Amino acid sequence: MISNEGARLGAEAARRLAQTGLYEFESGLSDAEFARIEREYGFEFADDHRAFLAVGLPVNVPPEEGQTWSKPWPDWRSGDPDELRDQLGWPVEGVLLSVEYNGFWHEGWGERPADGAAALTTARHRLAKAPTLVPVYAHRYLPELPLLAGPRLTPGLMDRALGMLR
Repeated sequence: MISNEGARLGAEAARRLAQTGLYEFESGLSDAEFARIEREYGFEFADDHRAFLAVGLPVNVPPEEGQTWSKPWPDWRSGDPDELRDQLGWPVEGVLLSVEYNGFWHEGWGERPADGAAALTTARHRLAKAPTLVPVYAHRYLPELPLLAGPRLTPGLMDRALGMLR
């Protein structure tokens, strides 16, 4: 069930984006499509993200010269399942690469193991318990389910963690 505030935020975001004229939209996802996607990929859309995609599904258009992303919008309706799984995995991959090669360690994970392989195993275990980050646009993600109030696009850590993947 979508919360009133989540539905309002998602619908308003879709409306504003459509008004820019910069993006094309298909009809929004149906309840049956949401159910299939959530079952197939093992997460539940947050209220605002669900409302946004129910109003209209942004579609990818051929990139302009110099664009870094050829398909920034996830194609939840008819996209390649392997590509969508890859995109869902990028945040964890990015953090694990940062753990392995850049010494990243979240203080909430406790003391970092001295052994690199043990640190990677611990980080992988901790990240498996975290909510799934669901792609919105390019490297912008929202956590699944309504975990936080208000606007929640989270480019911060993902910009740093995914920077090396661009």
